[in-house]
Amino acid sequence: MNPVSDEDVEIPMPEQLVNKEFKVESFDTVKNDSVEKDKDKDDGEEKLFSFFTGMKNDLMIRKPFYNFKGDGVGDWGKPDNFMTVFNATIFAFVIQLIPALIFAELMDRQTDGHLATAETLLSSAIIGIIYAIFSGQPLTIMGITGPVSLLLGTSYGLAEQFNASYFPFFFWICVWAGLMHVISAVIGLVSLVWKVSPFTTQIFELFIAITFIYSALRDLIVPIHLIDNVDVLNDAEEDITTAARSAGYASFIIGLITCYVAWSLHFAETSIFFSRQVRTFLTSYNTLIAVVIATALSYIPGIDQDNLIERVDVVAPWNWEPTYDRPWITNPLDGIGLQGIFGALIPGFMFFLLFIIDHNVSSIMTQSPKFNLKKPPAYHWDFFVLGITFFPCAILGLPPGNGLIPQAPLHCRALCTRKMETDKYGVTREVVTHCEEQRWSALGQAVLMFVALSAFSVIAWIPTGCLFGLLLYLGMSALHGNEIWERLLLFGVYEHKRPRIPIVRYVRWNIVQLWTVIQLACALAIWAVGQFASFGYIYPLLLSLLVPFRSFVLDYFFKPEDTKHLDPADESEEDFHDEQRMIHHAIAQGTKDEEEMAFTTRAEFRGQGMKRALMNANRRHTIGGNGENDDILAVEVAKACIDLDLDDATKLEIVQRASKKILAGSIGAQTDPDHRIKASKSITDLMALNNLGNNK
Repeated sequence: MNPVSDEDVEIPMPEQLVNKEFKVESFDTVKNDSVEKDKDKDDGEEKLFSFFTGMKNDLMIRKPFYNFKGDGVGDWGKPDNFMTVFNATIFAFVIQLIPALIFAELMDRQTDGHLATAETLLSSAIIGIIYAIFSGQPLTIMGITGPVSLLLGTSYGLAEQFNASYFPFFFWICVWAGLMHVISAVIGLVSLVWKVSPFTTQIFELFIAITFIYSALRDLIVPIHLIDNVDVLNDAEEDITTAARSAGYASFIIGLITCYVAWSLHFAETSIFFSRQVRTFLTSYNTLIAVVIATALSYIPGIDQDNLIERVDVVAPWNWEPTYDRPWITNPLDGIGLQGIFGALIPGFMFFLLFIIDHNVSSIMTQSPKFNLKKPPAYHWDFFVLGITFFPCAILGLPPGNGLIPQAPLHCRALCTRKMETDKYGVTREVVTHCEEQRWSALGQAVLMFVALSAFSVIAWIPTGCLFGLLLYLGMSALHGNEIWERLLLFGVYEHKRPRIPIVRYVRWNIVQLWTVIQLACALAIWAVGQFASFGYIYPLLLSLLVPFRSFVLDYFFKPEDTKHLDPADESEEDFHDEQRMIHHAIAQGTKDEEEMAFTTRAEFRGQGMKRALMNANRRHTIGGNGENDDILAVEVAKACIDLDLDDATKLEIVQRASKKILAGSIGAQTDPDHRIKASKSITDLMALNNLGNNK
């Protein structure tokens, strides 16, 4: 079929349809194509337990790029644009440093000071340098994540249960976890990540959001908790309690201000104020700006009375010694027996289950097709290198880390040269024209962590309330874009006002509600175990069990035609973002066209859809979609008409013109330009049409 020229009729369609190619074919042709697609899909599946095959292939395809050649050929060559790499380095350092301080504060409290700020920043530096030099794809930046801090906190008490000293026990945790990573990379188990569907990643992201919000509110409110028996205190003790409570209230207000500033600047790119460059800067460095403002406020006279506001507890300047009174090098046999050594297998296995999902999802999303990367991935080798990073952490007593979300995809985005393009249907999208694929930015941001270690005098100024305010912001950010949360919000929306996304159009709403309640119950159950159970360290196992639960249990109760929309593993990134825009417009009453920076979350992961997109070398790469659609199927246009609730005469006319357009394209005919239907230039127009149809 010949592509339709610019003079042909243009049909207003929702963005999720604009990005698809449609052809008029017979049923037999469609059936044969489906068989071929299934065959191709089977051919693309990687075999499990293929010893060394994956790592060998990764090394072979990445070896030609590990050199100092210029023009973007070598990983260590001179970048095409030095300032792009420099800016991305600073940006990656800032967006990793602030969360690292938050999670360090959490670990400091949960491990009684055994793992704190110094260990966290030093770990980020060491594992970041190792990964930047030796990994196959260095654009994935490494660091300490919220799930890691939670796992280390919940497993802290295990050492005492096995009658072992903490750091020898921690040594064996890292050794066992590192060995599991190395073995799984060697035998090809990394391919299991493609089995993870949105059902699991959405629950994972909601679990993280609930954990962050709960932890932030807990640590902000506890210092101002009223004491029951104030009457029995003497005057001096009562004065101290009153002053401490006043400081607690000040920290609480500082935390709320920090959260408000960070959340407001999170959406600065959608603002009508300032230039695009200024708005991008405000969004990119929102957490740093919030910390600076809140820290400055805490030093206003009268705010911090008696200097009782709690601040980051570090030795300033740092003496390059561990936080806890111990040597840097851990003796793995001192203070631990065989019971403790093999008992460390349990949390070590939990680290393996956590990282095989979290790290690989981060790596895949960093190498998303929308970034237009030219160099191939190396998932098996990268997971092997990740396993190697556990061993210096074991020796030095440092928390292990993995690929960061959303920092790693944002780092890749910062390396991209982008421009705005408007396609023939009037849809404006941000298109990536080039990405600086090199190792310098990842290496540079890791080295800058040593600078942060030298700046403890400055870090010591930051109130802990400020960090917990940012933790609250991170939890809210995880909810924003999480489809479970969005469906919960849509529960209270009238049927005719719900956005016409596939889950609304093709699935009965009571089925959607049941599916959502199941996901919510899973997230709450895992959160409750992680927070309140003595065996909370098993939460990665519970997350992993969601994969077979989805495949073998839910498939028994839900129809395949429903689950393909409820759990859209084959959905493309463009479809996901288009649906997100429609949902946000519906919730915001369609007041503006959202064009915010894409803060990637785990819930965005679409295993099979991303895998297919990554295998498609001819794919056009855009931030919001590919904008290509030369053939339009009349039945899809009819669906669009139904969604827009047009009258019958208009529906018939549009469908007939779509059919004529297809026929005209196939025989080279031209359609009368006077009868052209102009395309909608933004999704706001489509939402306006939808609202007009609903209000008739």
